[in-house]
Amino acid sequence: MKDPRDPLPSTLQTWKHEPAPDAGFNDRVWARIRSCETTAPSIVLRFPGALPLAASLAVLLAAAAGTTTAFALNRSQSTERMAAAYARSIDPILMTDSRAVPHTHPHP
Repeated sequence: MKDPRDPLPSTLQTWKHEPAPDAGFNDRVWARIRSCETTAPSIVLRFPGALPLAASLAVLLAAAAGTTTAFALNRSQSTERMAAAYARSIDPILMTDSRAVPHTHPHP
């Protein structure tokens, strides 16, 4: 419970802290900005092959993605063929269907 005679709440309401301004703050900020501006172009000049390297990497990744897609498509088609062959081997109706692709039994 609060004590009505406690001076802390009224003291905190009236207290203000004003730090002393730093005279060289603005000059240091602008000096850092200027130093960053002068070093930025040199980074580009140090590695002029970045654009060709990035383009080559993009082409390589696109080719790899195309190969992966083709591989997945071939694997999907292969899986479907195996599933159809399995269904023909166990389904008596498909075994007698003349339109079904003939299959071979592994056992004589």
